[in-house]
Amino acid sequence: MSRLRAGLLLAFWGGVLFGGMATLGGWAAETLDPVRLASIRMTVAGLVLAPIAFRRRAVIKPVLAGVAVIGVLQILINTSFYAALPRLGVGPAVGVEFIAPALVVVWDRVAGHEHPRPITWLSVTGAVLGVGLLVEAWDLANLDLVGLGYGLAAAVFLATYLRKGQTVGEHADGLSIASGALVVAGVIGLFIARPWDVPAEISSEQVWAIVVLGTVGMAIPLSMEISSLERAPARLVGIVITIEPVAAAITAWVFLGESLSGLQIGGIALVVASIGAISLTAGQPKPDREPSPA
Repeated sequence: MSRLRAGLLLAFWGGVLFGGMATLGGWAAETLDPVRLASIRMTVAGLVLAPIAFRRRAVIKPVLAGVAVIGVLQILINTSFYAALPRLGVGPAVGVEFIAPALVVVWDRVAGHEHPRPITWLSVTGAVLGVGLLVEAWDLANLDLVGLGYGLAAAVFLATYLRKGQTVGEHADGLSIASGALVVAGVIGLFIARPWDVPAEISSEQVWAIVVLGTVGMAIPLSMEISSLERAPARLVGIVITIEPVAAAITAWVFLGESLSGLQIGGIALVVASIGAISLTAGQPKPDREPSPA
C-alpha cells in the first residue's frame, strides 16, 4: 500500500471513530452542557497522551509552536461547533462545519498555487453536498445569524487545522504532534470544563462515557487523523473525514433507532462515492505546482 493511500485509510477510520462516538456524546450531554463536555473530553485525551508527549518531547520541541496552534484549534473547533448547536440544530451545524473540505481545496488553489485535479473538485463538491443532504442542512425554521457565524467559524477553524496539521506533519510524526497538541488542548480545556464543579447528579456511567469519549473518541482518532496529514494532502484528508457525519448517522440508526429518509440515504451514498473516488484515484499523477512568480 502506498504512503498516500495509507494516510487516507488512517483518515477514514479516524473519521469513523469520531463520528461513531457522537451517539455516546449525545447521551453524556444530557447532564453536562455541550461546551463543558467537549472540554472535559479534551482534558481526558490530554491526560491519556501526556506520557507519549513526555517521551517524545525531543521531537515535539522543534515544532512546539505549530503543535500548540493545533491544540488551540481543537479547542476553537469544538467550542464554536457546540456554540452553534443550540442555535442551528445538529443537522445544520454539522452541515456548515463540513464546508471546511471545500475551503481547503479553494485555499490550495488560490493561496497555495496548486492545481487540484478535476476529481478532487468533483469529490469535494459531492462530499459537501452529501453531508448537506444527510444532516438536512436546509432545515432552518428561522435563520440565526449568530449561530451561522459560530458554524462558519467552526468550518474555518477545521480547515485551518487541516492545513496546519499537514505543514507540521512535514517535520514530525503524527503521534508526537497529536500527543503534544492534546496536552495543550487538555490544559486549556481543564479551565473551561472546571471538572471540580461538575453537577452532583452525574452518574458513574456518564463518567465512564466521558473517559471513553476522551480516549476512543478523541485521543485515538485525532492521532490517526494527524498521522494521515503526515502522509496525504490536507485537501484529500478533508474529503475523507466527511465520513464522520455518516458514521454518526449510522450509529444513531443502529443504536437509537433514529430513522433515515430517502434524501439522507442518498446523502450517505454521495459521501461514500466521493470518498471512494478520491481514494481509488489517489495514486495517479497529479498536476505540478504552478511556478512561483519571479
